[in-house]
Amino acid sequence: MTFKKTFSKRIVIAFAVISFVLTSCHVMFIGAYDAVTDSGIQKIQTDVTTLIIAMEKNVTDGNFSANNYDSLKNTFTIIEGEIKSLQIRAAALPKYSIILGQLTTVANNVSNLESLSKTPIKNIGILQTVQSTFDIQFQQMATLQNALKLQNINTKQNNSATPSN
Repeated sequence: MTFKKTFSKRIVIAFAVISFVLTSCHVMFIGAYDAVTDSGIQKIQTDVTTLIIAMEKNVTDGNFSANNYDSLKNTFTIIEGEIKSLQIRAAALPKYSIILGQLTTVANNVSNLESLSKTPIKNIGILQTVQSTFDIQFQQMATLQNALKLQNINTKQNNSATPSN
């Protein structure tokens, strides 16, 4: 009977220790919030959206020549530079492969829009479809950044609530 009691106590203690360890460990599959990355994503979103709105207005006004590649080349270069800069930063941050993948997708879509603009766009429907695609991408990116920001705030609150010796 003593053996059974000892064995039972060991199982209970082992279970308690394992439960404690598992609940106290914080496993993250993505890196911590980075304000510079968040701000950079917002800047790219603003620049891409502004570009597409300008192109839509050119179509609405019948000013198709303003949508030619030569007129837009500098804007594309600026946006591509911003994306590349953020890709470099994301590659340097631990566990930022998801965000790096998102930036690569945005870069590919900017490149596709750039190729599309090499023949002046005269159909506003094409631009609305492009804008819709970017909207979805940027919404997903913003959702992820907001979740990371919330996690960062909660972590700071939990750390400040923990008494230190």
